[in-house]
Amino acid sequence: HSVQPMRWGLLAIGLSAAFVCRADVQTHPPARQPAGSPARPLVWLNELSFHLDFEAELSRRRVRQRRRYLPLRTRQTDDLRRFEETLGAEGRGWIGSDRLAEYTFDIRGGLSQERFKQQTLGFDTDNSPHGDLFEYDASLTLFPAGRITTHAFATRLDDRIPRPFLPSLDRTHERYGARINFNSRTLPMQLSFEHLFDDLRSSARDLLDAEQRGQDLLRYEVTWQPSEYHSLELNYEYEDRSERFSGTRTVFDTRRNDLTLEHTLAFGRDHRSRFETLLRWQDEAGDLAHDVLEFAPQLRLQHSDDVFTTYRYQFLREQFDRVQTETHRGDLGLTHTITEHLTASYNLYALRQDAEIGADLREYGGSGNWSYSRKNRFGHFHATLSYTHARQRSSDGGRFGVVVNEAVTFRDPLPAYLAHQNVNPFTVLVTDITRTRVYLAGRDYVVVSVGGFAALQRLRSGNILNGQTVYVSYLYRTLGDYELARDRIDYRIEQRFDFGLTPYYAGSIQEEDIDRDRRGFRFGFARFRERNLNRHRIGATFRRRRWSAAAEYEFNDDSIDPYEGFHLNGDMVLIETPRHNVSARAGLSRLFFSGSRFLGRHDSTLLDLGLSWRYFLGPRFEATTQAAYRFEDDTLFGRTNGVDLSCSIRCRIGLFTASFDVEYDLLDLPDSRDGTVAAWIRLRREIPVKQ
Repeated sequence: HSVQPMRWGLLAIGLSAAFVCRADVQTHPPARQPAGSPARPLVWLNELSFHLDFEAELSRRRVRQRRRYLPLRTRQTDDLRRFEETLGAEGRGWIGSDRLAEYTFDIRGGLSQERFKQQTLGFDTDNSPHGDLFEYDASLTLFPAGRITTHAFATRLDDRIPRPFLPSLDRTHERYGARINFNSRTLPMQLSFEHLFDDLRSSARDLLDAEQRGQDLLRYEVTWQPSEYHSLELNYEYEDRSERFSGTRTVFDTRRNDLTLEHTLAFGRDHRSRFETLLRWQDEAGDLAHDVLEFAPQLRLQHSDDVFTTYRYQFLREQFDRVQTETHRGDLGLTHTITEHLTASYNLYALRQDAEIGADLREYGGSGNWSYSRKNRFGHFHATLSYTHARQRSSDGGRFGVVVNEAVTFRDPLPAYLAHQNVNPFTVLVTDITRTRVYLAGRDYVVVSVGGFAALQRLRSGNILNGQTVYVSYLYRTLGDYELARDRIDYRIEQRFDFGLTPYYAGSIQEEDIDRDRRGFRFGFARFRERNLNRHRIGATFRRRRWSAAAEYEFNDDSIDPYEGFHLNGDMVLIETPRHNVSARAGLSRLFFSGSRFLGRHDSTLLDLGLSWRYFLGPRFEATTQAAYRFEDDTLFGRTNGVDLSCSIRCRIGLFTASFDVEYDLLDLPDSRDGTVAAWIRLRREIPVKQ
């Protein structure tokens, strides 16, 4: 927490200015000054208060690692003691007048004392990095109601990010920037710049938890809208991003230019027909470079109240990991509202993808979707049905194909399979859906090859959460020229009864057929295989105001790893009063994997329990307690136990505020055990300054 002298200088200037302006504290600006009266002060300070803070943190983390087939065992204990004493000031006002400039500030500075002790493998480490602490949150707005408005801000905050079944992370967040707005009905525009830096760490102070992310973003937006039915929007972004993620010292640097032009024109009867054009250019340089050039016009014609058609063309050029592809795609769609209860949509498409050093692809197909929804005397009935047919032909076998941003959702205890076969595991890149965070293989997930298919397995000690959707980019090898025909049917039927019961039945059937005359080409010991799917789910949910319950049976006859499973879920509000709110949740899954030529037979049990309690004693006292437990037992991968307990107490008496937080986390894996207990105390005394 060392701070440069300039920061202390800013703090001194801010506090001095606050005391100098003390005599001019006003709730409302005075009326017009009569002739000969003293001039009004330049700086108005409407609100000003000071606060004294004391914070303390005590934590202990123990990690034990054990190897299944080796006698080696390691233990590590980390102890942290931290104390902070700070003085802060916050206020708001304006400069000149409320039409000229408005400002706010919240500044806190003081001293910090730390002691960190680590014991591992017989070696002890003891450090006391005492230092200074400085935090601020300030903003300034010029001409808030004018044609041109300028807003500037600067923020530096220290906070805490909790993680389920893992110790919380300490976070230092810095952000500053400026924004200029030109307010116009026909030509609004905005120019902004923002700098962001995040530093994440835990009390263990090792690379397993340390993360750093820095970002500089310049953005320009302008929209020309001569009428409500015609608009042309231009967006430009320049981004310079630097990231270092847990488990590595490697730094990812990426620089991106992104230019987007969107044109929209509404015409026809009631302006219900539209012509839209998208032109996008993205140029990236660095470790995660992804270049894009896209041109996509689309025409929608509203023929009647019940029928409209769409015509779309897309040209897409992408370059990722030295592989460049060009894709031409055309779509023809029809949507027909047959009755007020039944809607049907149809789509025909064809695409051509050419690659410089990869495989070429030709694909065409079509789909039909039908949706039926109607109220009846029992409640509401809903049914959907979709059919898709596609034919693919790949040439230039033995070369690489590229996939960018394939959406994958993790669902414990099931692995997530990628769409293509024969994936190069060293090219797999997993990011969050915003592409601002990269997850690391071996730390957050592992890639396992199952009969030519790539399976991603979430690691319980990593940063990917259960149920989270991520983007995956990778290269895959086409093992020879082949032709593939795929037919898929998806359907769902449900009846929502008025008394809360909703039974449903859903299924998916997929059949693939590969031209066996062309499939004979093999690369090494691998070959292209069909992936057939026969999945059915039948279950019911029952919802009341204070509780709900659900049960489901799942049958999945997958050609890779078939299984059947049973799922039970429920939640309940146990107590609901003005002072007490207690709720609980539970989930149980039991899966039986029948095994295949790629994976052996195994069973898996997953149990999740949760309890939360919130207690209110008027506006002065609030207490919150949360508890979570996870048990996972897999006959192939072993047992996992997770415990997450937290308690938070907030109390306010007059100008005095106190908070107390306790956290206990335990993650017991087959080869390691990680336990942490930590406590935080914060005391604050407000010192308002009155007129």
